[in-house]
Amino acid sequence: MFVKPFRYERADSLEAACELLREADGAAKVIAGGQSLLPLANLGLLDLDAVIDLGPVPEARGVQHDDGFLTIGALTRHREVERDETLLAYQPLIPAAVSWIGSARIRTRGTLGGSLAHSDPAAELPLVMTALGAEYELTTGNRTRVVRADEFHVSYFTSALADDELIESVRVPALGPGWGWGFAEISRRRGDFAIAAAAALARVADGRIVEARLALGGVHERPIRMGEIEAASSGAESSELDARIGPVVGLQAVTDTSATAEHRVHLARVLAVRALTDAASRGHAA
Repeated sequence: MFVKPFRYERADSLEAACELLREADGAAKVIAGGQSLLPLANLGLLDLDAVIDLGPVPEARGVQHDDGFLTIGALTRHREVERDETLLAYQPLIPAAVSWIGSARIRTRGTLGGSLAHSDPAAELPLVMTALGAEYELTTGNRTRVVRADEFHVSYFTSALADDELIESVRVPALGPGWGWGFAEISRRRGDFAIAAAAALARVADGRIVEARLALGGVHERPIRMGEIEAASSGAESSELDARIGPVVGLQAVTDTSATAEHRVHLARVLAVRALTDAASRGHAA
């Protein structure tokens, strides 16, 4: 279908973009890569009055490593995240997950902040950030606040962003000694949104898991941490995980055209075991 006419604005800074958002009073959308916004507009799912282009903004890009943490600018493109040497060395879970996003064309245009702000529960980046316990720095141009990933992603395409806020950066812990990572996903085709996915971290000592983090995506209205599975993994060798992790209980999975809730619950267990096994194996090797 045809998109109705809308006003186009170019911002040269995040502060200017936030000011334009305030002037629009909730009637404007921000575009960085446009890989989510434009398809929604073309399908008639967005009623656009104005679009604010962040393309010219020089700030909020790149990766910094400092004191055991990594800070990633929200306007860093997926392809840059996927290939960044600092991330590959200190938090390879993020580039590994990004490699599952769409196609090379989408990853070349899409941005980290755009994917997170879109808050699709089947997307890879909100899932990984939930597993990592990431913190998002949000700005209005005049003030900033920090929100944890598990508080930011509220529901389907719904986040904690205010109408005049933008994501400025994301802060995640670097992978410490003895830690390994794992990522597993089921989709109809590589690059499609996940039917179910799991992101895991595991710290290994003397061949056994002493600490684990696991989040699931694509199964619920937002990415979710799986504390019971994390607890069940404690003390296990990687070869024991399949026996340690029982049926996933209490997961309110969704049914849609891709899978039933029951099938997603089954996939959740399979992928949880797979991701944690890979994480434990990498932690042992480290």
